[in-house]
Amino acid sequence: MAHAYLFHGPPGLGKRTVARRFGSVLVSGGDPAAEDRALRGLHPDLSEIEPEGAFTTIGQVRELVRLASGRPFEGARRLFVLEADTLNVQAANALLKTLESPEGEAVFVLLALSEEGVLPTVVSRSRTVRFNPVPEGEVASFLRGRGVPEEEARLAASLGRGSVGLALRYSGDAELRGLREAVLEAGLGLSGDFEDRYGAVSQVVARAESVGAAREKEYLEGFEEPDRRAKDGAKRANRAARDGAVREALELLALLYRDCAAVAAGAPELAANVDRLDRMRRLVADYPGADWAGAASGVGEARAALTYNVAPEAVLEGAISRSRRRILPVVSGRSGG
Repeated sequence: MAHAYLFHGPPGLGKRTVARRFGSVLVSGGDPAAEDRALRGLHPDLSEIEPEGAFTTIGQVRELVRLASGRPFEGARRLFVLEADTLNVQAANALLKTLESPEGEAVFVLLALSEEGVLPTVVSRSRTVRFNPVPEGEVASFLRGRGVPEEEARLAASLGRGSVGLALRYSGDAELRGLREAVLEAGLGLSGDFEDRYGAVSQVVARAESVGAAREKEYLEGFEEPDRRAKDGAKRANRAARDGAVREALELLALLYRDCAAVAAGAPELAANVDRLDRMRRLVADYPGADWAGAASGVGEARAALTYNVAPEAVLEGAISRSRRRILPVVSGRSGG
């Protein structure tokens, strides 16, 4: 048994689910009732630390370290789950000594999108477990087994990009599908002016806020009479879901331009947006020689701005503008404008 594990891989692959199941077995000590309580989030020795906004703060880590140095409340061990790539430098450093020389019977499960997003000193003190994307065919088969129609299952599996969790959301989450529609309209509408572009970006942001509001409502439904603490938790869940939707919007925009690159290269079978192939073919024909791969990369460069709490409107508008510059100058040069 290691004292610290780093579960890393793309979102929606089950890292948190595995952490919870692993933790529930560990803290229950073979007691089925205790394991059931742990799975329902009711065991005092299994704790999940949620970031306060974009980051897990040094104050949260200091409280975690204090708890980890004590004895378990019920079982033989305590287990803490936290998101390693939300630790700022100060918080990560506060955790290092405990990871290196743990006191008590604490075990840590750190979650991250990649090893590269975690401080090397934290990685070196953890046993790493990589979660790989699930093949698209397996995801589609899984969705069909849940009653999702063939074409819808294929599209959701493509959009899931190897994530069962994300594919499930695309097959049944109206808010997320609405976000995708807004992103596609913003990304495909290359002929509009700045005002049109700003309006399209506003639609995407409104959809992201709708995703956040839906998550807040879902959170509060778990309480008969939510108190102040529950309402604060709901607001944090709202912000996290909204920010996640903005990140997903950028992923969808990059995916759209990557698909256009595949179509331009004569490989439409590689496209994820299989329901937009005809429109992408027309777009590629309208802009011959456009740098679609460069446009996708331009979107990727905008992701870093989210880490610094830049307004979503500014991030999305910048991503679209940067990508358009990789596409439209070709047309301007051809027309002499």
